[in-house]
Order: sequence, then C-alpha cells, then structure tokens
Amino acid sequence: MVREGQSTMSRSPGSLRVMTEWCPDDVLVVRIVGDIDTDTSRTFDHYLRTRLPAEARHVVVDLSRVDVLGARGVRTLVEHTARLTSQGRRLFTVVSSPKVRRVLGAAHAAEDLRLFQSLPLAIAASESPGEVTAEPPEAVDTTGLQEEIYGLREALRTRPVVARALGVVQERYRLPDSAATFGLLRESAQRHNIRLYTLARALLEAHPPHGQVWFPGRARRPAPSLSFVAQQPQHRGNRSAVLNSLLEAATCYMQASAASVRLADGLDDALRLELTLNVSPALADRLASSENPATAEEKAAVAVVPDVTAAPGLADDIRCALLDAGIQATQSTPLLSDERKFFGVLTTYHAERGFAPSRLQCARLEHAATEVATWLDWHARTVMLDALEHIHTGAVQRSRQ
Repeated sequence: MVREGQSTMSRSPGSLRVMTEWCPDDVLVVRIVGDIDTDTSRTFDHYLRTRLPAEARHVVVDLSRVDVLGARGVRTLVEHTARLTSQGRRLFTVVSSPKVRRVLGAAHAAEDLRLFQSLPLAIAASESPGEVTAEPPEAVDTTGLQEEIYGLREALRTRPVVARALGVVQERYRLPDSAATFGLLRESAQRHNIRLYTLARALLEAHPPHGQVWFPGRARRPAPSLSFVAQQPQHRGNRSAVLNSLLEAATCYMQASAASVRLADGLDDALRLELTLNVSPALADRLASSENPATAEEKAAVAVVPDVTAAPGLADDIRCALLDAGIQATQSTPLLSDERKFFGVLTTYHAERGFAPSRLQCARLEHAATEVATWLDWHARTVMLDALEHIHTGAVQRSRQ
C-alpha cells in the first residue's frame, strides 16, 4: 500500500510512464506520461486492472501529459470507468489536450467518462459527496477553439518585444531582409532551447557589441547540478526542461494538484508566467495576462494562502480564475540563488482549503528552488550569451554578403 503523501513510478517497455500519488482521504491520482497507442494500451489496461489499491475509492487518471490516445486506450478508459462504478468506486479522467479530446469526441466516449479539463477540478469533484456531473460533452468541441484563442493572446503579449528585437538587429547590422533577420533569431533560439521571446528580451537588455566577439573574455563553467532530478545530457542546458522538472518535484513535495513558475523580467522584476503543470488553459491565460512587479514579500519568503476565497490582497480576477479551476489554496516559494539573487516565484495549487505545508515540505522545496535559481543564473551567463553570440556572428557574416 502507498500511504498518503507518497508517490510511485513505473515504466512500461514502450514509451509509457505511470506515476501515482495519494491526495487527501481516498483519492489516488494516476499520472500518465507518454503515448497510449496499440503497444502501450495493454500496459495501461493492466495497470488499471491490477495495480489500483482497494482503498482507493476515487481514482483520477491524469492524461494531461498524453499526446496520443488510440482506440484501445479509449476503450480501456470506458471499461474501467464502468468497472469501478459497479464496485461503488469512481474514476475521473483529466484531459486538457485538444487533440485527445477530439479523439474522445470522435469515439463518442465523452458521455461514458467523467471528463475534466484540469486536475484540481477533478480532485474537487472526487471529494464531493454523491454522483458527480462531469463536464458537458460540448466542452470537448470547444476546447480546441479556446486553446487557439489563448495562444493568440499569448502571441499578442510577446509580439512587441520580438518585433523590437528584430528592429534592433536589422538596424545594428544594416540587414536588408526582415525575414532573414527573424530566421536568424529563430535559429539561435531553437539551437539553444530558448523561447524566442526570452531571447529577444535578453538581446534588448544586453549592451551592444563592440567587436568581432560580443562577450570577450567571459569564463565558461559547467552547469550546476540539480539534486531533485536525474538530468539527461541533452537537457542540462535546456531551461524549459529544468523548469518542468522543478514543477514536477514541487507537486510531489507539496502534494499539489498543479504548479506554475513565474520569472522576473526586466529591471522592475515584473513576474511573467513562464511554465505551468496541470494548470487549466483558462487559468494559465489569466495568470499570463497579469504581470506585476514582485513585491518585497514575494522576494523574501514562502507565502501560503490557505483559503483563496478569503485571501486579502488577491485580485478579484485571479481569485475567480483560481476558484473556477477548483483551486482553494496556494503556496509560493521565491527562486533565490546561492547569492540571494531573485529570479522568480514558484507556486503550487491545491484543491483542498486550509492547506498548511510542513517544515520538511518547505525545506525540500526551498532547496530545489535555490538549486534552480542558481542554475538560471548560470544559464543567463552561459547559454543565453552563447545564443546572443550566435546571432552576432551570423548577422556580421550576412552584413558582409
């Protein structure tokens, strides 16, 4: 038996990974990572049939990290939903991917499943007495459109910075072709695993180059180690991979439903949403649209909001978005490097009201946050400068053609 607060992990011979953790009471969350195709669907079926503890009265199957769901996987979900129902138990399915939702809609399986768009909503529903009304089938048809709208909003938020960076590069190197300038930035961003907006922002904030080498004489150091994750060699310089590992560790340490990380941008340390895990698209869109300078409290220490409904100082739009997503409590940890330099805020989201982390939980998360902040400092001094140097070298070559 896996006790509350513990998690387990298993790997199938294919690309499927299964992680489980207990939420309060008798709710077991089964996180699936990978593709549920013809080969791995048998493993998926075997796990649900043989590995679910009898004391798990409510099971939440989280497919947020699944990109492919085959017909056999759909049939497995429907069969085990019915099987647990016949035993007086309940199975809830979290599907946030528009592609996977379209598969369920095409298979006419939505009406046979208890579907939810985010993990907090599913956990909140599992804790409700009586039968649960899942999301209406129409939600399957509109999710893709909502995702597209949120994506367009994000593009509108980042476009001005990218446009300014393109203008600076084109004017600085007297490049005649704006399309080639954009290709140069995009190539550098992809090569160094950096978001185009992040690279554009760094370019605008860096001092102009004054020679063949933009940053002469800089010392190159290896990436700092991270104790909470076993990194693959190709991920050691990948900012998104490191931050995603931090979010996974944070949800495990704090037994959270979801998590997000906001990084400090610019001289005013405005907090900008960088990455989320298990956060609904609607809530992520609301968090992304709210960029405010970090307060002294956010920079200094852990902050726990045990009750979102009654939290003072919380903006009404954020409060409503959190409650609509089934989130009742939050916890925030500053990302402070070994030198106490502030890089952002890590937040975990909880479906249960009255959340109060233990000292051990806070200590583990603060240690991971410090490691990542130190890594971000290294990344800014190494990988980011490599990316800018790549732009400089490429632009100089093109200007001579």
